[in-house]
Amino acid sequence: MRIFVTVILSLSAIIAACGGGSSDDLPPAVLGEPVVMSPVPTPLSVSSGPSSSPTVTRQPVLVSLDWLAGSVAVPGLPSGITAPKSDAGLQNAVNSALSGFDGKASVVVHNLADGRYAASGESEIYYAASTFKAAVLLEAYRQRDAGSLDFAKIVTVEEKYAVNDLGTLEYLEIKVGDQITISDVVRGMIVVSDTSLATLLIDQLGSNNVDAALRSIGATVMTINDRDLPTTALDLAQLMTAIAAGQGVTPASRDEMLSLLAQEWFREGVVAGVPEGTTLAHKSGRFDAATHDAAVVWGPGGPYVITVLTDGSGAWAPIAAISAAVWQYFETSP
Repeated sequence: MRIFVTVILSLSAIIAACGGGSSDDLPPAVLGEPVVMSPVPTPLSVSSGPSSSPTVTRQPVLVSLDWLAGSVAVPGLPSGITAPKSDAGLQNAVNSALSGFDGKASVVVHNLADGRYAASGESEIYYAASTFKAAVLLEAYRQRDAGSLDFAKIVTVEEKYAVNDLGTLEYLEIKVGDQITISDVVRGMIVVSDTSLATLLIDQLGSNNVDAALRSIGATVMTINDRDLPTTALDLAQLMTAIAAGQGVTPASRDEMLSLLAQEWFREGVVAGVPEGTTLAHKSGRFDAATHDAAVVWGPGGPYVITVLTDGSGAWAPIAAISAAVWQYFETSP
């Protein structure tokens, strides 16, 4: 069975899987102009419009998203990830930030350099929303490095994928029937959190392979083979740590993944809680009862992973507040 059936079986599931939840979350303009390559030799499509006059639609084309994301250099990471060890001061900072939040929230913070760790509700299960795309990203690079997935491969954006669109395909100027490379599919899935491209990529990877990658890094709940897309703050922390460590990929692939995550458009959660100019790589997600952010932050006390999951819609302020409290703790206790 194809993944678009097993993962996204309803409109509500489609919306939940999109990082922004609606096209209103997109920035007012894209960060460049798309480059359209030579047309694919496909017959011209003609359909009848509402006035009964024939409406001519353009031929499918090979679309390039080179304009969407560049190569952003990320700082170095420890050669080995230090195992978590509870830190009372960090835990107090997290608890204090959570105290004013009315809804449910779960947090994991792990300093990758020295192991300082704090958590709250880390095993509570939430709808993953678009954070699942970080797992798809990791498996895509694993398969590329294993030689089983060619990022130069050209695939077609079929209607079964485009039906999941919530406006991002328009920003990318992609239409049904257009062709695109796997490399650009990955770009669109991460930078603008496009769900249509995510479902296309899952079909290429195999949903069971994505889940197997999650189990191999220690994630015990998160899966893309359940329409409820369950995850926990702990599983997302495991996932972001695996990406930072380059688990199962080459150092070059690790840096590419972090570079893409550093260019995600949505900037209201963890990003809003750290000083401007801070380097971080993150994947956010939002739906009716889910607003999440999972990030690797290069902070004053070394790089750390922070995952914040909430049961509120658009509850970015609490995530930013928790992010700020963690940053301030590491700044005063480097």
